[in-house]
Amino acid sequence: MDLRLIYLARNLTRNFRRTLLTCAAVALPITIFVLSTGVVDGVQRFLDNSVKQLRLAVTQKTSIIVMLPEGHRRKIESLDQTGGHIVAVCGMRWIGGQRANDPKPLSTLCVDADTYPVCFQESRMTQAEIEAWKRDRQAILVGRSSAAEMGWKTGDRISILPSVPPFTPMEFHVISTLPNAQDNITIWCRRDYFEEIAKKAGVPEGMLTFLFVKCATREDLDRYRVEIDKLFAGSLDETKTQDEKTFMNEFITQQFDLPRNLTILSALTVFVAIMAAMNTMSMNFRDRFNEMATLRSLGFGGRFAFAIVQSESLLLCTVGGLIGAIAPYIAFNHTPLKNVTIPLIQSLEIMPKTCLKAVAIAIFIGILAAIWPSWLAFRLNVVRALRNLE
Repeated sequence: MDLRLIYLARNLTRNFRRTLLTCAAVALPITIFVLSTGVVDGVQRFLDNSVKQLRLAVTQKTSIIVMLPEGHRRKIESLDQTGGHIVAVCGMRWIGGQRANDPKPLSTLCVDADTYPVCFQESRMTQAEIEAWKRDRQAILVGRSSAAEMGWKTGDRISILPSVPPFTPMEFHVISTLPNAQDNITIWCRRDYFEEIAKKAGVPEGMLTFLFVKCATREDLDRYRVEIDKLFAGSLDETKTQDEKTFMNEFITQQFDLPRNLTILSALTVFVAIMAAMNTMSMNFRDRFNEMATLRSLGFGGRFAFAIVQSESLLLCTVGGLIGAIAPYIAFNHTPLKNVTIPLIQSLEIMPKTCLKAVAIAIFIGILAAIWPSWLAFRLNVVRALRNLE
């Protein structure tokens, strides 16, 4: 066997605890990097999917928390007399909610019953489900992950306590858990039913959180983004109209700013891994300084010493990187963890390219961590080193 491999193996097994801790110090930051990147990629996929829907989001100009009158829907529809450019306009109101005696919040939205199936075709409702939805005012569509978590199934009668006035329990009939929908978390109910409950309680009715306008083409999307705001300019309820991707990206940034925060977290964890690996390689070189001097005096050149230090660092960091990349890939793609729901991106999917990127970063960490000690080994003065042995 090559002398370099023998010496490398002896070095790695001489202080086994240090070797394991170094691998772990690299593996953990790499795992965090993979998970963070997976979430960021999931957000990007979500935004890219929003582009395909050809929808505009219309909100109150000053703030998303200021409501719009439901009459805006009819006025927006009047912009297209032929009906060939604006496919559907769906008014929507967020009510959140929770189950009785259960603090876990629900993501519930009240929508216009007549236009929801057309405006949100990614729900992939069957014809029978659409008919049941239009027939039953108390119909509710529950995302499959939310349904599984709550123990609800099609045909169940459920009760939800809204997070907005009148704070009155609402009774629903589950007509579907949307098994083929892209969104497996959100719960959808009919707005006319909520308006009925609100009217009985004396709560102001006819208000919307936002409207979604589904357009026929990309050109229509660009056109009506401007025309809708012109229509309400100067009124008491001016609007802010954006394409859905811009709207969702702005909402994410204001509420969570996940991409930026997770990118910073990833950078910090990689920096921690670099510091840990550099510390280990510096200690290893100091511990083996006498051995390195002896090898140099026996005729082994600076390149040999340089290669030994670099190889040890590369091997430690690559093994740590592989563990840190493969573990989350298997966990979130091939175990029950793949069914864990995450707000907004629905589920966490770790892509192979993310793992390859993580391993490449681990290799870079290995090279960087050993630059200084390997350079010292390469430039080691044999006479001075041997004199230190005396």
